[in-house]
Amino acid sequence: RGKVAMRSIHYFAAVVMWVGLSSTAVARPEIDAQANEVLKAVNTYMSGLDALLISAEVSEESVYGDNHKLLFVGTVELGIRHPAQFFTEHHTNFKNRRTYLNQGTFTVFDEDVNVYAQASAPGSLNDVFTKLHARYGISSPGSELFSGNAYELLVSKASRVIYVGESTIGGRACHHIAGVLADMDWQLWVQKEGDPQLCRYVITDRNVPMAPQFSITFDKWQANANISNQRFNFRAPADAEAIEFVK
Repeated sequence: RGKVAMRSIHYFAAVVMWVGLSSTAVARPEIDAQANEVLKAVNTYMSGLDALLISAEVSEESVYGDNHKLLFVGTVELGIRHPAQFFTEHHTNFKNRRTYLNQGTFTVFDEDVNVYAQASAPGSLNDVFTKLHARYGISSPGSELFSGNAYELLVSKASRVIYVGESTIGGRACHHIAGVLADMDWQLWVQKEGDPQLCRYVITDRNVPMAPQFSITFDKWQANANISNQRFNFRAPADAEAIEFVK
């Protein structure tokens, strides 16, 4: 095999992989005052965390033949430690994959076919994944939330950001906010009481026929978690095959 196109990594986890929201930045987006306040609180809270350990349920729609959609559902666990460490474990009925960033090396391990690829990745989380996207096309919906610059990435390219109202996600009262871009929409639910933790995030891609959606619902959230160093270390199974990312 030798090389494989491990480029389109459509699972939350490389959730920290910042590729930004598509479309051209809008000079003066229309932003609801209450939505603006909540988003700024989220940005301040998220950028102030030294470490984060979460688990979530993810769902992603894929369009086949331009005339029907399939829904894929799974779970993901994500650990982040600034300035430049993370791991993810993503599982569905069709895909089991792990990713790591540690000591300047980025790794993707596909458990189903027992292969892994690695790339040099020095720098901060945001810098690392900007470069990985440019070099290998690695992308992931939802990454903007964990970029350290969530407010700018969500708002600057939106033509309009509205405060929808309050709703309940997993027993938690949440603010519901929505953003409209040229070719996509996003919706974000943020915990109302206590820290502004994320409850749910949904992206609708209107640039693709039938407007498929990606959704992530957070069910466990540990801010400034004490994560063992071993969680960030990738140790290849003895029979695993090393391959290369395709540029």
